Amino acid sequence: MIFELLLAALVAAVVWLIFFRDDDNPVDKLPGPPRKPWIGNAWELLQMPSDKLLDILVDYTNTYGDRYVFKVFSLRVLHISGPPDVETVLSHSKNIKKSAPYDFLKGWLGTGLLLSTGLHWHKRRKILTPTFHFNILKNFAHVIEEKTQDLVKMLKDKNGADVSLMPTISDFTLFTICETAMGTKLDDDKTSATVDYKNAILNIGMQMLARITRFWLHNDFIFNNSSRGKEFTKTLEVARAFADNVIMDRKAQRIQNKGEDISIADASDGIGTKKRLAMLDLLLEAEEKGEIDMDGIRDEVNTFMFEGHDTTALALTFGLMLLADHEDVQERIYEECQTILGDSEHVTMSNLSDMKYLEAVIKEILRLYPSVPFIGREITEDFKLGDITVKKGTTVDVHIYELHRRADMFPEPEKFMPERFLGTEMKHPYAYVPFSAGPRNCIGQRFAMQEMKTTLSELVRHFKIVPKVKGARPRIMADLVLRPVDPIYVKFIPR
Repeated sequence: MIFELLLAALVAAVVWLIFFRDDDNPVDKLPGPPRKPWIGNAWELLQMPSDKLLDILVDYTNTYGDRYVFKVFSLRVLHISGPPDVETVLSHSKNIKKSAPYDFLKGWLGTGLLLSTGLHWHKRRKILTPTFHFNILKNFAHVIEEKTQDLVKMLKDKNGADVSLMPTISDFTLFTICETAMGTKLDDDKTSATVDYKNAILNIGMQMLARITRFWLHNDFIFNNSSRGKEFTKTLEVARAFADNVIMDRKAQRIQNKGEDISIADASDGIGTKKRLAMLDLLLEAEEKGEIDMDGIRDEVNTFMFEGHDTTALALTFGLMLLADHEDVQERIYEECQTILGDSEHVTMSNLSDMKYLEAVIKEILRLYPSVPFIGREITEDFKLGDITVKKGTTVDVHIYELHRRADMFPEPEKFMPERFLGTEMKHPYAYVPFSAGPRNCIGQRFAMQEMKTTLSELVRHFKIVPKVKGARPRIMADLVLRPVDPIYVKFIPR
């Protein structure tokens, strides 16, 4: 009897500490949705439909301003969308830990670059940074061009019929990331593996979003034993098996090619350096040196497979939707490409760097539709945000979507105006952060820009892009990334 009473008291104490302990906190002075005693805004969170979360948060920003607080029991979530605040958070050298909801992905991404923190993160970043060196990106260029030509050929075969963009473009970006960063070709795979993998990524995002809005599922034990948790486990098995096959294929190729000494001239100093064909090669070399184990390789491959294909596919999808509605922008891109490339069938890195207008177009696409609309941080060290002290344990969510649509930073923010990125200095260096910023900025942003420039330049050179319905815009939602809820259709009319 005494044991049961002590156990009940212990459980009650834990519940009180987690849910109901309510210390004074300076951020409580900030505005936000009305809070109920003890539970705060937990009831509002429970009632949020997953596909409406983005709309609701945008409404809160419009109502409460650049800073507002959402409270769930004793947890404070500080939402920010003002450039000075965004700079303070993203440039902080110590508060680099991702917020708690990212932990929901650990079964999939483990301690890969996206989720890790501290010394572990620094070590992985150091291993992976050479993957995106300029010379390595030059070696990727021919693969990206080859995949783009395959895409052009496939679209020509459509004979001007409506094309559903997202499934088409995500195939292209998945094949591209696998052959560049992973050194593995997928195009010849006639099984349903790629379809299953893409569906798994979509399901993981939806399941994570559903878990965020159901606070009782935040506990791993409860979630893992729920019907959603069991479904999530099955989905993870599909995603992880796909990545494991990519790793095993590359290991087999390396064994087969062992002993070959392929060298390239380093363009910066003329010194012969061993050619690293892929990010996966760097990881496998690090494994041979004892710097990473196979679980670590799997975590990084899963991370890059997701981040390297899904985010770029979404940016290209939204971009083609916008270009279809703006024939004048298409024609200006076409004229720029003709001036730079003429009749050449090949696009070099130098050609891409000369495409200043196309770069402005891509920046404007990412302003309106940032692939990652929010970034979350768990504060591990007290810091000052202007005149407010943000205490350890607080979650801070950076709202990139709303940041990019501020009228004081971008006049007529809802309009698609690429010229706003031509020769004009940004009003604030942190008003535009599509690839994040600071120490945790996106390691693959140069690769992403290279792929998007190559793809859009080639598509515009070969096609006039026409909308199925002029001015149509899909409903959008946020899970792991910014997604269209409705299909987006355009026509590719050969020039």
